[in-house]
Amino acid sequence: MNNPVWNYISELNTGILVLDESLRIQFLNTSAQSMLDTSLNASRKRELKELFYEEPDSNQKFKGCLNDKSNFAKVDALLFVKGGKRLLCDYHVQPFSNDSLGEGLIVEITNKEYAHEIRERLRSKTNQEVTSAFIKGLAHEIKNPLSGIRGAAQLLSQKLPEPHLNEYTEIIINQTDRLTSLVDSILGPNRKPSFEVQNVHTVLENVITLVHQDLQEKGITLVEDYDPSIPDIFIDSYLLEQAILNLVNNAKEALVDSEVLSPEIDVSTRILHQEFLGETQPTTLCKISVVDNGPGIPDDIKESIFFPMISTKIKGSGLGLSITQGIVSQHRGTVRCNSEPGKTEFSILIPVENGVQEEESKRIHA
Repeated sequence: MNNPVWNYISELNTGILVLDESLRIQFLNTSAQSMLDTSLNASRKRELKELFYEEPDSNQKFKGCLNDKSNFAKVDALLFVKGGKRLLCDYHVQPFSNDSLGEGLIVEITNKEYAHEIRERLRSKTNQEVTSAFIKGLAHEIKNPLSGIRGAAQLLSQKLPEPHLNEYTEIIINQTDRLTSLVDSILGPNRKPSFEVQNVHTVLENVITLVHQDLQEKGITLVEDYDPSIPDIFIDSYLLEQAILNLVNNAKEALVDSEVLSPEIDVSTRILHQEFLGETQPTTLCKISVVDNGPGIPDDIKESIFFPMISTKIKGSGLGLSITQGIVSQHRGTVRCNSEPGKTEFSILIPVENGVQEEESKRIHA
């Protein structure tokens, strides 16, 4: 099946299954494999009912479609996939007959939950971008007069008649510096990114080296699970290290503040195919996940967790996740969060071919 047509089918974001006349799997494209939690090698020649079933039994309809040489479709079908997963979808079944494949059925599956998830992600991303732009504009307006206040305090300290009064100007200067530092954090990294083709696991090992001792002292177990198939990608290792470190430190602080009996942080990587990041076409992503078994994120701030100044910690500035999102955005990626009591997962998603390399090359040769 190595020809342009099959290659095109393989890249579709709808699930495509090819069944023989015995309703055994002959082919699944990448999207179908993802929907049904399987692989082509694991499912080839297996009966359809071994991958999923529907109540009432849809196998009879499939056989009828094959016998009658007729199409049929179903909207809002609930498929029960092996392993307990349920898939809400629309599907369309069409018979075929040709010399090379014989007779069989082509099944096209559209994941309705995934389409809804994409719309929600785009809506959330738009809200984050608008709020972030407003806060950064406000931060710029705050920063401008701070240098004037600091300069005036320095001049005042030189003209005060009593030396002990300098104590008060020092307070003004120190607090002004603190505010300036806070505003700089809101505005994001002022270091210009320096992108190179690198292995993300090298970055992760640097992060693990930085946090390992601290986690050990706090009784937190660290589990690493890396996907060796991830290729080297175009990244700024310094900035990406900072982004991952923010996520690990957030997980650590969530566990320290909780009363979890066996606190644990899992750091993993995976390669994801046929994923969307707001583009019209699916792409291949590198996924870096940081998972903790803490209490989870309160429902009332889940939607705004990436906004600056939003934090679950009493003493937190709420800037760590905002900075992380900003860094990952520079890599043409995004950060996602899934949280429930007992499990919080933050995932950094970066396109394997993120377009940064091409732009950097143009800049160098301009």
